[in-house]
Amino acid sequence: MTEKSEQVHITSDLPFRFNVNIKLGEKSYHVQTEHGGIKEPLLTTRIYHKGEIVYSKKADCSDIMEEEDYEDKLHEFMENHHNSAIEEFTAILKESRKKTEYLDAAKKLLARKNNREALKILREAVEEYREDPLIVSYYGCLTAIVDKKYTRGINICKKAMERLDLVFPPITKSIHAALYLNLGRAYVAGGEKKAALAAFNNGLKIDGANHDLLWEIKKLGTRKKSPLPFLSRGNPINKYIGLLLAKLKNR
Repeated sequence: MTEKSEQVHITSDLPFRFNVNIKLGEKSYHVQTEHGGIKEPLLTTRIYHKGEIVYSKKADCSDIMEEEDYEDKLHEFMENHHNSAIEEFTAILKESRKKTEYLDAAKKLLARKNNREALKILREAVEEYREDPLIVSYYGCLTAIVDKKYTRGINICKKAMERLDLVFPPITKSIHAALYLNLGRAYVAGGEKKAALAAFNNGLKIDGANHDLLWEIKKLGTRKKSPLPFLSRGNPINKYIGLLLAKLKNR
């Protein structure tokens, strides 16, 4: 995967860049660093996108407040803290873009029915991003579907779900729903219909308009019942009776 260079364009409305606008790629962000004052000697830098906080960083500056020339030192500390927050956020976006490249490549392969190569791409991605829930989740899903290692794939998807609260920036609604989608599909591959349905429904609680979740539920719900429900769907008797019923219906 090739890493694209990132340019940071800064427009400041204060001379020391404690309150600035930056542009990363096609998106604009507002960066604001504040000092809590003597009662709360804490620096806080927040980065906003369309009014929402997408990154924050804090630092204790109580030691500086006790020095005689604290104003100059505090000013320098604030500037360094402010700029380091921008650098860290830029690095996070670079990593996020690289992860997206892996997922996009895998999705294109899946669209061409090249499932084995898609799994290979995701295996490579997991080696680099073992803690990323979305990449781990897709890898678990394909482990169940492609490699037919159902239990392992389901467990990998579950592990991805467990890491949701540990991720920064926070997982979005659509990504959270995608993790339930992958878990449900892994359950379907393993023949666990009830567990799959529960996973899909949990995803809809987060993103009720998710078309992929709705489609998976529809596929599960529209499947015809076995002629003899006390036998498994794959039982030869059920298959034979099903074929006979289908022939009679077409007469």
